[in-house]
Amino acid sequence: MPVLSQFPHGDRVLLADIDETDALKLASFLELNGYTVRRATEVTEALTHFSDFSPGVVVIDSSLPAKSWLSLIKAIRSYESEKDADYRSIILVTAGRFTQDLQQKALKAGAHEVIGRPVDGEALLRRIAAHIGLY
Repeated sequence: MPVLSQFPHGDRVLLADIDETDALKLASFLELNGYTVRRATEVTEALTHFSDFSPGVVVIDSSLPAKSWLSLIKAIRSYESEKDADYRSIILVTAGRFTQDLQQKALKAGAHEVIGRPVDGEALLRRIAAHIGLY
């Protein structure tokens, strides 16, 4: 069961990943653990889902083209500011090639954390719970 605390929509997860197989596996795992998941394979679709679905957690894979995944993070933060949201979604970036440069870019754009791939489902659940618990 997801940790919800006081965090609105903490049980909703948006996965933005170009690899549909990986995204489907992760989505299935999260759904089995009580989360409602929407998947997107490109930025426009992810932004549409973000505005319609209002996820508390967004997991973005850095395998999307660099400008795309960074622009997605920035667009989400801009959307939240425009809507004067009283909370900000948790943004986790997954990376097959974890580098300090990638981490710095992600955090500067507004992500909370960068997680290496392959994604360990149990570790991801702990990371989501830890971040949601902060709000």
